[in-house]
Amino acid sequence: MEATAHAAEFTFPEEYTGHTMYRESPFHIIEDFKNHVKETFTPETFPGLYWGRLRTNEPFEILHQFAVDRKKRPQGDYIPCPMCRKKEKFLEGSLVFMFGRQCVAIIGHDCAAAEVKHAALSKKKADDIRRHQEDFLMTRLVQVPSMLREIEALKLIATEIESIFHSFKSGAPTIQKALRQVRKTGGDYTLVEMVDNEAARYDERLPKKVARDSYFGSMQGDALVRASCKFLVELRKYEQWLLSFADCEDETAAMDMTIGLLERREAAKAVQYIGTAGRKLEWIRFDMSAACYFFTEEHIDDLREWGRDRLQPAPFEVERQLRNDGTAIVISRRATKDFEREYARLFLSEELASWADANRRMPNIETL
Repeated sequence: MEATAHAAEFTFPEEYTGHTMYRESPFHIIEDFKNHVKETFTPETFPGLYWGRLRTNEPFEILHQFAVDRKKRPQGDYIPCPMCRKKEKFLEGSLVFMFGRQCVAIIGHDCAAAEVKHAALSKKKADDIRRHQEDFLMTRLVQVPSMLREIEALKLIATEIESIFHSFKSGAPTIQKALRQVRKTGGDYTLVEMVDNEAARYDERLPKKVARDSYFGSMQGDALVRASCKFLVELRKYEQWLLSFADCEDETAAMDMTIGLLERREAAKAVQYIGTAGRKLEWIRFDMSAACYFFTEEHIDDLREWGRDRLQPAPFEVERQLRNDGTAIVISRRATKDFEREYARLFLSEELASWADANRRMPNIETL
């Protein structure tokens, strides 16, 4: 867009009639104004602005706040301000609606009286929050029924994963605890051995022994070795959060619900509940799918080598068995005393493994 001629000579007369009149705040011009500023860097040439004199204590509503790079302005000058009555005044300002004059103008960010400016900024903040809530609810309320259906499906999967967790915890508690310690220290299967320090033969100040780490791979499926596994509890909590919005199957229902929430001042809580539930469901889905990778051949091979290594203070055995209906893992420890023996048989169904493969996607943080 080519820069248009100035709407006025910026003489700031007491009376100025060459402007557009609006009966109420013209939010519909904001996008046109933003595009005009972006393309011309001359907000003062936007059609219909008021260029008569403005008093610093006149109440107004902020429609849009903007800033312009002086280097990109055609004349390299500042923007004129009718409130200060200066032809070169500011680079940061606002497009405002003047209630009493029923017109729009641009003013510098520090030109209005403090109390008037504070009132306008407070109203803009409240309006921005309300518009955000309205836009969010109109977009997301219609998604709630499908979210609830997904939760119902995820509860079945969570039940199966928690069953695996409890089988491990009850059958091989000390082995699970050892793996939990691995998780806490970074998730790598390592063992430390003290070996002779050859350099000490030539320098008595050096230690006789040094530590040497042996690496066996990295843990996968760490949800199965945590202190607790409460996927079901989490899913039921977010289900309860969403049940109040379960009837929003279409845009009409979402609009009615949005209006009611705004009128009852419950919109903020609804935005929080729906937004948080959406983010948490993404992570729960990923976490549950990742738990299934405990059963992969690569991971079990690493775990087996770590568990049976000569440096392992409490060695154990791991066996992986493939079946038509899924994968079984047997984790056991032999001991001379019965109470020290451990045996846990964990089973991952083929259906759950396929679901995990299809859903192991890291949540996109930027869109949550």
